[in-house]
Amino acid sequence: MMIHDKLVRAAEEQKALLNEVLITHAEAFEDFARDVVRAFNGEGRLFVAGSGSLGAVANLIANQFSHRLSIDRPMLPAISLCQNPVLATSLNSDNQGDQYFARQLRSMARPGDVLLVLDDARHDIAVRQAVETAHALECKVAKICLSSDGDGDEPAYLFCFPQISPARGIEAAVFFGSLLCELVEGELFGF
Repeated sequence: MMIHDKLVRAAEEQKALLNEVLITHAEAFEDFARDVVRAFNGEGRLFVAGSGSLGAVANLIANQFSHRLSIDRPMLPAISLCQNPVLATSLNSDNQGDQYFARQLRSMARPGDVLLVLDDARHDIAVRQAVETAHALECKVAKICLSSDGDGDEPAYLFCFPQISPARGIEAAVFFGSLLCELVEGELFGF
């Protein structure tokens, strides 16, 4: 397959994926954005966690809230839980890697906060533990999963993508994180 053909196919796959996901989840995604706005208005925070390569996407999403995306505005309280490699290494050396996100949530999260998790098709146990911990702390939970199932946990919002390549899934997660930030900015700052 020629490079041009790959490029065209990737663009077509991404367009089809985003159309399908937006049609399927538009109303719930709007509701989730409103919940993030309510959390911010109530002095709550948004925590973002991602498994595997989605950790970098979680970092990007949190940064988009922390630094302006579309307009000059105050920093919004979004925290990536993927920023502590020393904790990750320490927990892994003690066979407790599944507690990486949960431990951070237990020390920082409070009722009214929001957790957004990005889960790949392997359904990382650390993500599952984070969801359970957030529920116990009375945080609202949303999950973007790069597979057609949600792994049995029951977050308030579950956005599952159809079976796709990992690359298209990562791109879609970036898109939805940026869109979430735009929607929240619009509600908070009136544009």
